Amino acid sequence: MNISKEARDIHYSSLVVDTHSDSLAWPTRHGVDIGLPQEETHMDLPRMKEGNQNVQFFACYASPSWIEEKKVVQVTLDYMDSFHTLMRNYPDQIEQATTADDVRRITDAGKLAGILCVEGGHSIDDDLSILRMYHQLGARYMTLTWNNTNNWADGVLGEPRHGGLNHFGKEVVREMNRLGMFVDISHVAPATFWDAIATTTKPVIASHSSAKAICAAPRNLEDEQIKAVAENGGVIGVNYEITFVGEAYRVAKAAADEEKVEAVKRTEKDHPADSDGIENALREIDERHEEKVAGLQKPHYTEIVDHIDHMVSVAGVDHIGLGSDFDGATMPEGMEDCTKVPLITDELVTRGYSESDIRKILGENFMRVMEEVLAD
Repeated sequence: MNISKEARDIHYSSLVVDTHSDSLAWPTRHGVDIGLPQEETHMDLPRMKEGNQNVQFFACYASPSWIEEKKVVQVTLDYMDSFHTLMRNYPDQIEQATTADDVRRITDAGKLAGILCVEGGHSIDDDLSILRMYHQLGARYMTLTWNNTNNWADGVLGEPRHGGLNHFGKEVVREMNRLGMFVDISHVAPATFWDAIATTTKPVIASHSSAKAICAAPRNLEDEQIKAVAENGGVIGVNYEITFVGEAYRVAKAAADEEKVEAVKRTEKDHPADSDGIENALREIDERHEEKVAGLQKPHYTEIVDHIDHMVSVAGVDHIGLGSDFDGATMPEGMEDCTKVPLITDELVTRGYSESDIRKILGENFMRVMEEVLAD
C-alpha cells in the first residue's frame, strides 16, 4: 500500500478505534472463523493487525423479522457467544475491553481490544433487565433503534408511532446512562434523535453515520444533528457504506432499484396465473438489475474524508471518528477491507490535518468519551 512515511508513522502509532462492524455475523451465522485469514470478509484478526485497527466495536444484530418468533434475545446472545469464543480461541491476539483503561492495557500489550455492542433496541425485548444482562456480558453501546420502529422508539425507516421516544424509551436512555453504556443514535428517526439528546445526561455517539449535506441517505445526519452531538460532547463515527458516502452513486442505485420494483409489478400483472413464466421473468429482472448496479461507478475512498471534512467544519475536530460498518456494508473503491484504513490517514495528511487532529479522528475522540461514559 502506497502511503507516505508521515501517514504510516502516525497511523501505526495511534489507537485506531472503529465503532461499528458486523463481522460477528460470519462466525454466528456462517461458522466462519474470523481469527484466521478470510477471503469473503472485510475483517479478520490478522488483517485487523495489518491495518492497525486495534480497537473494535463488534455489533450484535438480531433482525426485526425475528421479533414475532421471540428470537431476538437468543440471536443477540448467539452473537455475544461468538465474540467470547473468539476471545477464548485467540487470547494472544484479542481481549475484551469494557473501559478506556482496558483498551489502553490491552493495546499496550500488543493485542486488539474488542468491545461488544447491540444494534437495535428491539433486542432488549422491552425489558430493562435484558439490557442490564447485555451490559454485564460486556455490551457498551446500543443503537436505540435499527431502521425499524420498535415498541418505544421510532426508527429512521420505520413508521413513526411514538413521536420519537415514548416514556419507556426515555427510561431506556436513563438506564443506559446509569449503567455506563453509550446511547447510540445511528439509525434513529429525527424525533428520536432529539428526544435522546434531551433525555441523556452523558455524551451520545453516532456509531456509523455520515453527513446528509454531502449524501442525502436517510441514515445520514443533518448539520443541526451533527452540531447537537458536538454540543452534547459526543462523537460521530463516519460510515463507509457507498450509498451513505457518494450521492451520485446513491441516486443511480435508487433509480435502478425503483426500475426493478416497477418491472416486478408489471411482470406479476402480465402473468397472473403463470408461475413458470413469472419465475423466469423475475430471474431475468434480477440479472438485469445486478448487471446494472455492478456497472455503476462506486465512490472512491477519499470521499469518506469529504464527510470527515464537512463534519469537522460543522462540529469541530474533537467530535469526529471512524465507524466503518465493515461486513455490514458495501465498501468504496480502494477501501476493500480493514487493511486499507491507513489510506484514510494518508488522505488526512494530504489534506493538511495536523498530527494531533489525525490522532483525534483515528481514536482519541472516542477514548475521551469512553472515559466519561463507559464506567464499570
